[in-house]
Amino acid sequence: MRHPQRWASWLRLLGAALVASGVAAAHPMENQDAPPGPPTAEEVTATTDPRGGWRHEFSPAWHMATFWSKEGSHYTFHSLSIGYLMSVNQSGPFLHLSWVIPLQARQDGAVHSVSSVYQNAGGIDLLFGWQWRKTVTQEIEFEGGPGLHMNALNLGGKPGLTNFNALQLGPGGMTVLRWRPGWRPHKVGWTVGAVGALGIDLYDPLRSNDLRIGVTLRMGVILGVDLP
Repeated sequence: MRHPQRWASWLRLLGAALVASGVAAAHPMENQDAPPGPPTAEEVTATTDPRGGWRHEFSPAWHMATFWSKEGSHYTFHSLSIGYLMSVNQSGPFLHLSWVIPLQARQDGAVHSVSSVYQNAGGIDLLFGWQWRKTVTQEIEFEGGPGLHMNALNLGGKPGLTNFNALQLGPGGMTVLRWRPGWRPHKVGWTVGAVGALGIDLYDPLRSNDLRIGVTLRMGVILGVDLP
């Protein structure tokens, strides 16, 4: 009389096994052949071109403007300049805008302190154009490119002395060397480095086009921030 109960036990075990196998087939393991998820923020940052983004920089510099007139005179001004530098992306526009404070003036070999001859002396140096960036290492970046240059000077003579004004225009170019440490607080990078800029001025509308040729040179340091 025990044989029917034994067969019933075997049938119950067989049914439970079939149910378990069906559940396993309907719900495979989650880690088996799972499709890859979207990249993380760290992976995106790692693959982003380090030459991209905006550069905004403050730049104190030495500024020299020397030029010859068609009348045969030679003028040179040595100045302190305080500039704002901006550029964007690995290939894109750049802007250098500097306030110029003349300190020394030279005319045909005579040397004068600007404060002894002029009052309210100042000027603006503007250079804008197109730049390209290259990375020397992961943290060192080189930038350079050509552009258009303007050097404007306004020196008011003291009582009894003549004013001096100039607005010199011509082609130019610049180069920047940056050190960009990997440390980025709040996802904002920072840079230190050096800048050099050159302008070859060929036209001056304020001096009746008396300008024969002018050369403007600016060399300084930079301190700035990198924005995405």
